[in-house]
Amino acid sequence: MRNLFTKEMQQPLALNAGQVLSMQAESAEILQVSSGRVWVTISGQSDDYWLNAGDYLNVAAGSLMVLEADKGRSVMHLRPQIPAVSRFVQSGRLALLS
Repeated sequence: MRNLFTKEMQQPLALNAGQVLSMQAESAEILQVSSGRVWVTISGQSDDYWLNAGDYLNVAAGSLMVLEADKGRSVMHLRPQIPAVSRFVQSGRLALLS
């Protein structure tokens, strides 16, 4: 199994039709399909997902996944999830909490 969800991964991930890849997310990530169609299954979840170009899936840290490209070549991008940011005003100053 490959660890593809790393901060160092900047290149898109490409799979040819029928190609299968298993991986584990090291941190919370977003998997977005930029072209093609991809089947995704995540360990411990009862549902599988079909992602088309433009679709994305939030992936929890530590998730075990299997991806398979459908017809043709599929290209995906990975990027870190940004935690929700809370805002409040204190003493006339805006503070950000993560």
